[in-house]
Amino acid sequence: MRSGLHVVVALGLLFNACAPASRIAARDLPPVHVIASAAADEVTINVLELYCKSCAEHIIAGCRSIPGVASIDIDRKEKLLTLHFDSRFTTRERVLAAVDEVVATIP
Repeated sequence: MRSGLHVVVALGLLFNACAPASRIAARDLPPVHVIASAAADEVTINVLELYCKSCAEHIIAGCRSIPGVASIDIDRKEKLLTLHFDSRFTTRERVLAAVDEVVATIP
């Protein structure tokens, strides 16, 4: 086998490692939902799609683009995402809807 083909096969395996077994099955998962909300401008969400570091980075990058989100904490082991947002610019419902859209874009 040529070395170039080895690279292609290795990259294919790497990219498929964090993807769900089936895209249809992944979308059959329940939507993200609030676990706790200690403050009016904070929400902790259970995100079942936090499979690997790559998925977590994808979610963090997407959540950073949500208007009003100030900071993001992620716990991959517990599959929890905590968003701190400015309630002057957005609402909890908008943040939750935006996170659901971000999670739906995971390959």
